[in-house]
Amino acid sequence: MNMRQATIVDPNQNTAYTVPAIALSMIVFAYSVNFGPLSILAFYACWLLPFLIAPRVLIGRFGPVLLLLTVPFFFALSLLWSDVPATTLRSAIQYGITFFAGLVAARITSMANLALGGTIGGLLVLLYSAVNGGYSYDYIDGDFAFNGAFSSKNQLGYFATLSILFSLSLVWIFQSQRALQPLAFLTAGAGLIMLWMSDSATSLLSAFAAFAAILFMGVVLMLAPWLRRAAVFLVLMGSVAMGFASYRLGAFDAVLAAFGKDSSLTGRTYLWSEALEFGAQQPVLGLGYNAFWSHGRPAAELLWEEFYITARTGFHFHNLLIETYVGTGLIGLALVGGLCLLLFVMPLSAALGRGRAGSLILLSGLAILFLVRSAAEVDFITPHTAGTFLVAFVLLRLFDHNHNHSIRHVTDTSKPMQRLRHPSLGTLSGVVQ
Repeated sequence: MNMRQATIVDPNQNTAYTVPAIALSMIVFAYSVNFGPLSILAFYACWLLPFLIAPRVLIGRFGPVLLLLTVPFFFALSLLWSDVPATTLRSAIQYGITFFAGLVAARITSMANLALGGTIGGLLVLLYSAVNGGYSYDYIDGDFAFNGAFSSKNQLGYFATLSILFSLSLVWIFQSQRALQPLAFLTAGAGLIMLWMSDSATSLLSAFAAFAAILFMGVVLMLAPWLRRAAVFLVLMGSVAMGFASYRLGAFDAVLAAFGKDSSLTGRTYLWSEALEFGAQQPVLGLGYNAFWSHGRPAAELLWEEFYITARTGFHFHNLLIETYVGTGLIGLALVGGLCLLLFVMPLSAALGRGRAGSLILLSGLAILFLVRSAAEVDFITPHTAGTFLVAFVLLRLFDHNHNHSIRHVTDTSKPMQRLRHPSLGTLSGVVQ
């Protein structure tokens, strides 16, 4: 590998490339509607260039890449039965490129650079919302809340949560240099303020779950390998028992009441019932990826009207699996359900291994964040979104981690946790390449 390529595709040498690329990606994911097609083209260029100059970054160990690409491939294939094939094809191409970009980023971006780029990008996103944003009435939740420069308070809470995760991991997982700590704490502070102002129950609950996963993973990785299985088993069984007991005792309704919700989840259950009826019309293959929310479809027009979506765009069924079922049927539901299962199983599988990589802590937090949000949002089956990019990133990193650890275990099972020197962050705990 020559020096010029290394500065772009080598995780040990490409900080100057990947950190701005991650920051730019965060801004595009948040405000591509505001900044227009040029911002999207800049995002494409950032992640397609490394693949074009060094395709081996993905072709090497292509099995996991091919497995993950099954989802965007099936979405694109659905144009064959979609009644709006042009819409399906355009959306599927955009989704596929976003997902593919996440896979490329996973192979060339260290976890420390992801945290640094996410911190910088997150701060810029939040500052833009603070300067240009305002309050609006949320017809789904039925209240006024600060939504920043977004069309939804849930999106503001979402990016606030990501900013907090990235910035705090920069300090406590990757132990950044002191010069970067004010940036990290500023971003975390802005994120906490925006998260509170957004009054988004989905964001607050998913943030809590993500930090619980981070704490859990941090504790598990401190244990000896032979203790980890017992700890994971006890926590999982305890969580199931507590969840069942809480449901029987009415804790679910109490949580809803604390966030000003009712048992209908402020209209979401109505959306879900309508979606299941539409999906039942073509249950196996669905209507076609992104085909339902098309202008001129009576059912979509009616829902836009009922929920006061005057722009007639940017709306969904507020549940990842239900949205998938309507668009791509039971087959698409199985594929996306598989991604959800991987988000839960793979961090646990990595934790049970002998490795003690600090990067697993952040990967676990992100995985659980998206898994919890999938109950009420549609984060990682849409193009040009942080969820699509980061879920691809997280899953491929976990595949690679498990593969690399299995090789190390065969060759040397006695290595302690590594502490690595990063050119911009200082000493890093764990394997972060």
